[in-house]
Amino acid sequence: MLLLELVDSEEDGDAAFFSRDLEVTGDTEAVVRLRNALDDVDGSIAEETAEMFGPPGRAILARLRRAYPT
Repeated sequence: MLLLELVDSEEDGDAAFFSRDLEVTGDTEAVVRLRNALDDVDGSIAEETAEMFGPPGRAILARLRRAYPT
């Protein structure tokens, strides 16, 4: 669920990393590039993707968002 929250701009990647909710292994340079790319996006990639699928996409995203921890 954390990955979706990061893509949905609901979670801060740095905070998740330093709180140890996110563990990085392997190619850390690629992870840093992904993190920077996500930070550069205005809005939510998840929302834009859901919009591409119309009402079913929006319904699925809404259901997933209800599963986010509060």
